[in-house]
Formats: sequence, structure tokens, C-alpha cells
Amino acid sequence: MVGRLCMGMLAVTVVFGGGSTAYGADQNLNCLIQPYVVITVTTPVAGLLETVQVDRGDLVKEGQVLATLDTRVERATGAVQHAQAELSNRRLADLELQRTAAEVALRTIKSPINGVVVERFMHPGEFPKQEKILKLAQIDPLRVEVYAPAAMLGKVAVGKTAYVKPEPPLSGEYPAKITVVDRVVDAASGTFGVRLELPNRNLKLPAGLKCTIRFKK
Repeated sequence: MVGRLCMGMLAVTVVFGGGSTAYGADQNLNCLIQPYVVITVTTPVAGLLETVQVDRGDLVKEGQVLATLDTRVERATGAVQHAQAELSNRRLADLELQRTAAEVALRTIKSPINGVVVERFMHPGEFPKQEKILKLAQIDPLRVEVYAPAAMLGKVAVGKTAYVKPEPPLSGEYPAKITVVDRVVDAASGTFGVRLELPNRNLKLPAGLKCTIRFKK
């Protein structure tokens, strides 16, 4: 049994350290590696798309500006309202300025994560109405999904460390920690899910490679 991927599949070999073999240590199981999270970036307000500052494959940082909507109308309106309010009430002028700043901020689209641009849907000159603009994926850490036979229930536990070994052309072993062990077995396949968190600080591990996984006690 396998899960669906948002951006490809990376195969790995996982060896759980410590103790003697508990179940089929030499048996190979399929596993998948996924982005930690995938986010579709939209706009909370309608407006003319003025800039899209990133493209597919670009790395982005949390808080980085990804795209902007045209704000000329909002700025002009705010300036007029501010000038009118200043003539009669300074407090009202401050409130108008804050409202304009908020409207402009809604039209500046920033990245909520550190990650990579998976897909770009729109270009400057288009008029999004909450449609998708970009798709981002967080790839540090990565999320490994494994489906183990029911006979292994109780032999894997949250908090244990695994050593992930990608198939060629990649090499080396990478520690990953079990974060989720499903408590419900899928009756049709006789398997249960295990999730691991795999650090990927240098973004060395790509998606799309096949793998096997081997468990030890």
C-alpha cells in the first residue's frame, strides 16, 4: 500500500538501530518521501497581478515577497482620505492611514514557509480572484511515509531513530525519527502506516527516486 505524493517519490532504505532483529530484517518494504508540507498560495482579495517574483524551482524564505497586486487605487484613495481627515481630525487621519496600509499589505503576498516553488500558475497582468498563484513545498525536514505489515505492530514506536539510505545515485545514511505510528490497521492490505521526519538542511535529498525500507528491533 502506498500513499499519494505531492511532488514525486523518493525511495529510501531505513535501518532501525539497536537490539536484535525483530521481524524480517532482510525483508524490503516500499516507502515514500514527501515534502513536510505543501501550500497553495492564493490572494485574499481580488486585484490585478502586478508582479510574480519567483518561478518554479526557486528557493524561498519565510516572509519573502512572492507576488504583488496593483495598489495604485488603494494608495491614491488613502492619500485623499488622509488629506481630508487631516484638515479636521488628526486621529481620524491616523486611522485612515492604518486602513490604507492594511489594504496594501493584503496585496503583498509573502511566503509562509522556507521551501521551494513547485509550480507557478499565474503571471503579471492576470486578475486572480482567490485562484492559485503558486504552489510551495517545505523540504526541510522531509516526511517519510512507510506502510508496514500488521505483524510488526508493537515493534516500531514513536521517538525511535531510523537511518535512511537512499538508493543510487545518492549515497550515505541519514537519521530520521518516527513521529507517527498508526493505531488502525488497513484490513484490505493488512498494513499500518508509519511516518518519519527526515532532516534535510542542505536540501541534498531530492524527490523522485525509488527505495526500500528494512526494519530492525
